[in-house]
Amino acid sequence: MKLLQRFILYTFVIICVSIFIGFICSNLLYHAFVKEQMNDRYLAIAEQLSKQTEEQEITLQASSDFLQTMSDLGYQIALVQKDGEMIMFGAPFKANKLNDQMYALFEGEKAYNGIKSFKNSYSMMSHFANDIENTVGTKVELEGEEWGLFLRPNNTNFFTEFHLIIFGFIFAVFVSSIIGILLMSRKLTQSLSELTSATQEMANHNFEYPLMINRKDEIGQLADSFRMMQKRLQNTDKARKKFVNNVSHDFQSPLLNIRGYSELLNEELSSIEGKKYNHIIQTEAKRLSNLTKQLLILTSIDQGTYPTNKQSVRIDEQLHQVVHSMLWRVEEKGLEIKIDLQPVTVYADRTLLINVWENLIGNAIKYNKEYGEISIQCYENNSEAIVKIMDTGIGIEEQTLEKIFERFYRVDQARNKEGMGLGLSIVQEVLSYHNASIEVESHAKEGTTFTTAFPKK
Repeated sequence: MKLLQRFILYTFVIICVSIFIGFICSNLLYHAFVKEQMNDRYLAIAEQLSKQTEEQEITLQASSDFLQTMSDLGYQIALVQKDGEMIMFGAPFKANKLNDQMYALFEGEKAYNGIKSFKNSYSMMSHFANDIENTVGTKVELEGEEWGLFLRPNNTNFFTEFHLIIFGFIFAVFVSSIIGILLMSRKLTQSLSELTSATQEMANHNFEYPLMINRKDEIGQLADSFRMMQKRLQNTDKARKKFVNNVSHDFQSPLLNIRGYSELLNEELSSIEGKKYNHIIQTEAKRLSNLTKQLLILTSIDQGTYPTNKQSVRIDEQLHQVVHSMLWRVEEKGLEIKIDLQPVTVYADRTLLINVWENLIGNAIKYNKEYGEISIQCYENNSEAIVKIMDTGIGIEEQTLEKIFERFYRVDQARNKEGMGLGLSIVQEVLSYHNASIEVESHAKEGTTFTTAFPKK
C-alpha cells in the first residue's frame, strides 16, 4: 500500500475511533449528569403547571386549551386518569402503556421521574424514545377529579434553528478537516515521491537529477542533505571516471611498445621456450590493450566526451560483417548459425554499434556448447528496430541475470574464459547512448537470448 493511501486510511481510522470514543464519553456524561438535570427541569415545569391549575381552579376544557398551547411550544403532554382514560396534547406517544410507578401517583406518590429511570437503552439515544414511560409526571386535580400529568420535550422540535446552525458548523469543520488532511498528505507524499525518484536516478548513476523540494521543515532538511550527498557523489564519480580515463590512456603507449618489441624479439629468439614465453607476453599485452580500449569507450560515453558520429546505419549489413569475421571461431566449435536479417536502418554511431554486435555474437560463440546453434534475427515493427541473438549455450543462472551488466562482473561459468567482464557493460552503455534498450532471457544449461530494440525515430 502506498504512503498516501496508508495516510488516508489511518486518518479515517483515527476519525472513526475518535467518533466512537466521543460517543462513549457523551453517553457517560449523559447518564451521569445530563439525564438527571433534564428530569428535574421538566418535572419542575410539570409541577408548576399543576400548581397553577389547582390554584386558579381552571376547568378541564380551559386546561386542555392551555396544555395544547404548551404542546405547540415543543412538549408532548398526556393527562391520564386512574381508570386509563388518556388525553394527548401534541405528537402522540408511540408507546402509551403506563407502568406501576406511574400508577403510584394515584396512590400518594408525589412525582414520577421517568426520564431519569427510563432504561430502554443504555445509550443516550434513549433520550429520543417516544414512550410515555420516558416522561416526568405529577398529580393534578381538575373539576374535582385526579389526573396524572405526564410531560416530555417533543423530539420533532429537537432540531431548532440553533441546532441546525451548530450541525452545519460541525459538518463544515469535518469536511474542511478531511479536505485539509488530504491536501496536506498529498503535499507530504509528493515530496517523498520526489525523493524516491531522485534516489532511483542516483542508483542509475544520474547525479545531476534536479531535486525540486524547497521546504523549511524536516523534509526540507532531508532534501538539503540529499543534495549535498548528491553533489559529493557526483564529484567522486567524475574524479573516478577521470582517473580511469587518464590511466587507460596512459597505458596504451607502453602496451603498444611492449607488443611491438615482443614481436621484434620473436624474430631474434631461436629457442622454443623463448618463443613460448614471448608469445605469452604478446597475449597478455593484447588483453591489457583491449581492456584499456574498453575502459576508454566507457569513460568517454559516461563523461559525454565520446566523438559523436551518427549516421544512417544498416544493422543487417553490420551483423553479416561481424558474423563473417567470426566464422573461423564458429567452425572451430562446430556451431550452426541461422540468420534471418531483414533490411533495417537506424541512425547511430557505426563504430559503437559494431562493438555491440561483436560483444553479443562473441559471447554467443564463447559460451555455447560444442555443435550448438546460434540464431540471429533482425526486423522492424511500427515503432522499433529489433535484433535478437539466441544461443543454445550454458545459459545464466536466474539470480545472476540482473548483475551481468555490471562492470567487471563475471558469472562463475565464465571465469575460465577470456575477458574482463566489461563487454556487456559496454553494450548497455552504447545502447543507452542511442536511446535503445536490451533485454535478456536465459535458462541455465539451455541457452540465452539477447533482444535489443532501437526507436525508429
